[in-house]
Amino acid sequence: MNRAILLSAVYIGLAALLASCASTPPNSARVDLVEPRVAQNDQNMLVAYFNVVPSYGMFDIGDGPRVTNLQQLTFNKKGTEQVSRPAASPTQDAIAYVTFAGGKSSIFRQSLGSQAQSPLISEQGINLTPTFTPDGRFIILSSDRSGESQSLWRKRSDGAGGITQITSSNSFDWHPTVAADGETIIFQSHRKNNPSASIWSINMNGGLLTQLSPGHSPKVSPDGRRIVFVRTRADGKNQIWSMQIDASGLTQLSAGNSNDRDPSWHPNGRYIVFSSDESTGETASSDYNIWIMRADGTKRVQLTSNLSHDDAPVFERRGRNIVFRSNRGGSWNLFSFSPDLQ
Repeated sequence: MNRAILLSAVYIGLAALLASCASTPPNSARVDLVEPRVAQNDQNMLVAYFNVVPSYGMFDIGDGPRVTNLQQLTFNKKGTEQVSRPAASPTQDAIAYVTFAGGKSSIFRQSLGSQAQSPLISEQGINLTPTFTPDGRFIILSSDRSGESQSLWRKRSDGAGGITQITSSNSFDWHPTVAADGETIIFQSHRKNNPSASIWSINMNGGLLTQLSPGHSPKVSPDGRRIVFVRTRADGKNQIWSMQIDASGLTQLSAGNSNDRDPSWHPNGRYIVFSSDESTGETASSDYNIWIMRADGTKRVQLTSNLSHDDAPVFERRGRNIVFRSNRGGSWNLFSFSPDLQ
């Protein structure tokens, strides 16, 4: 069986199984988080699988005073449908994201302020982690369409034309981000058959492949000088780090016992927005909320505060609103809000 079909079948089966057998807290719905992961099998070969994390979407979705103008952007109604981490266009009021439904993952483009979706890629298979180039003309994505494991591809952001392969390996390349020069791609990979991810760089034409640092989920700063990313400690906790584009100047930005992940830059480069499961007096949730900090890791502040799972935040191009994923309301959808950056 094709790997993409197999993974999609596993995703649907696991989501349905867990949704049917769990007890659900009052005023909520079981809406598990299902995301792709990589591990070694008994033959020491890397294989992809879907990791299922129990999660509950609360129908009472109030937030604190740092959240204003909360808006729902997508309207999936099934608890088993997934919406991926969004990417924001740097030149237009638009986002790109992946939906998992019907045994395939499709990439859509959507204008902010509109519910109209424009399909960019809807073929059978596993299509993941789209990101825009700095000029907004292309998206870079991860796909297994070649029959290999996840590789990087380039597609016009208006959906026109064909699709061009950038990397070719069985190394699970995903989570691309493009530097300000429009030519350098920073991405996460499991090359050298390593189950732990590392961050690599490559030219848009597939040349000058360079390993930078252990870690995952990289995002290049708007000026192209620094990379913010996540490292996983031996105890499984995720923490946020940054480094120069050449891997020098390694700096730890978050510490402690919380899981901090999904870092992304404000367009002015002064703030980093991220998701964290840190509990405060505002919420006793062990799920994730949206947080923000200065680019140097100081002045860490919680933004959303509810008992659902909020993650994958990104700023839209003007830096006025944050787009994020949440299972609030009982299904996975994208939302936006205006943050208080004081």
